[in-house]
Amino acid sequence: MTQDRPDDLADRIAAALRSREPDDATTAALAQRIAARVEAAGGRSGVVTPFARRAGTIAVTGVVASALGVVGAGAAAASDPYTDFAAAVDGLARAVGVEWSAMPAGYTREQHDAFWDAGFSTEDQMELAELWSLDTVEVKARAGQMVLDGERLPFEPGTHTTPEPSAEELAALQAFIDSGYTSEDLAALSALWNVDEMEAKARAGKILLVGKPLPLP
Repeated sequence: MTQDRPDDLADRIAAALRSREPDDATTAALAQRIAARVEAAGGRSGVVTPFARRAGTIAVTGVVASALGVVGAGAAAASDPYTDFAAAVDGLARAVGVEWSAMPAGYTREQHDAFWDAGFSTEDQMELAELWSLDTVEVKARAGQMVLDGERLPFEPGTHTTPEPSAEELAALQAFIDSGYTSEDLAALSALWNVDEMEAKARAGKILLVGKPLPLP
């Protein structure tokens, strides 16, 4: 049987990672072939092949076989790409030379990490989205790349933040929560006062704290 070239093998792994419902038998067989390939790449006559170099320190047969044996986790990683688990799957794929990421198309993990590690807030992200007329993923990709390239963004990280609620506001919110009113009650108050539900909850809590009834049927 003709042995797969490293690039062919990488393509096969990437295809399995993209699969929403990978076949267990196929995935297990693929993992064994990866393990054998890594072992051969690092053990023949002391020759270090490009594949072995890409595999790096993770080129231990048992580790590669067990980790890539659950390559179907790629679908789970893609469903929530911002978790440590998804980052680990990305790192494993990269370690064996596979160009695959759980991140949304056009948005790399490096951009994601650069944006948040720089200290930008969710409110900063929303301001950039409005400024650039982009969706949130495009904003973080563009802003993260600018950080990586050493470019200045329109404002400093953390410029836009939501103030922490005061002790009085926290007490009012807790009073409403403890009162037993429902989400339907809150929606009715929000509509009555023409405010968002968070503000309606705080206002209602303040009314409750002074012992007055809420304007509800």
